[in-house]
Amino acid sequence: MTMHDTSTRSWDRIADDWVRHADANDYRNLFLMPLMLAMVGDVNGRCILDLGCGEGGYSRELARRGARMVGVDGSARLIDIARSRAIPQGCDVTYLCANANGLGELATASFDTVVAAMTLMDVEDYEGSVREAFRVLRAGGELVMSITHPCFSAPVSGWDHDATGRRTHFIVDRYFDRAAWDDFIAASFRAPVVRRHRPLEDYIGGALAAGFVLREFREPTATKEDLKKSPRFVHLTRVPYFLFMRWHKPKD
Repeated sequence: MTMHDTSTRSWDRIADDWVRHADANDYRNLFLMPLMLAMVGDVNGRCILDLGCGEGGYSRELARRGARMVGVDGSARLIDIARSRAIPQGCDVTYLCANANGLGELATASFDTVVAAMTLMDVEDYEGSVREAFRVLRAGGELVMSITHPCFSAPVSGWDHDATGRRTHFIVDRYFDRAAWDDFIAASFRAPVVRRHRPLEDYIGGALAAGFVLREFREPTATKEDLKKSPRFVHLTRVPYFLFMRWHKPKD
């Protein structure tokens, strides 16, 4: 198990830029987070691990809803920010700096749910990360994860436009490449992060090999209510940018 990989180092470099971006991002705050919270459901009294917690937005909200929370991230800077935000908001969250594939400080079978919100597509060792999620879950527990949809985030992918700038169709190529490359999340970022692409079979196969059973598979589109929140969400009615999955750890 590696405590520091290329993804961890790159996210640590842009931690402050990411926090500013996340605080204002419509996809994260108005689409992705509400969907994840709805999938996780009633958390009162449950012990939950926020895997790849970043600045702690999900773990704080889950703590407010009554969960006993632990947040883990490989970026020391993001963990510092998460701690500094939890305290004044009265959120009781334990934060730990660790890579997703190296959760040795967490006891086996100690969590009811692992939430991995928009993080597992970035880890260098996906298979090791889902094995660790499986290990720390109690029998009957769940891993609820969201990622960018690998069918539409290949190394060559994006909208094609006509002469007026209208988006005509979405182009995908090099889907089967297992690739990593440096990319700027937004123009305001001062440094790039490592982006990764794996085909969908890697995400499914890695979790199955760890012992999980797939219980829910969602490619969320924007509803009429979602479209009122941001004009950008109209693109989600044509292409699923994101993928949500619920994995179950069997009791036997």
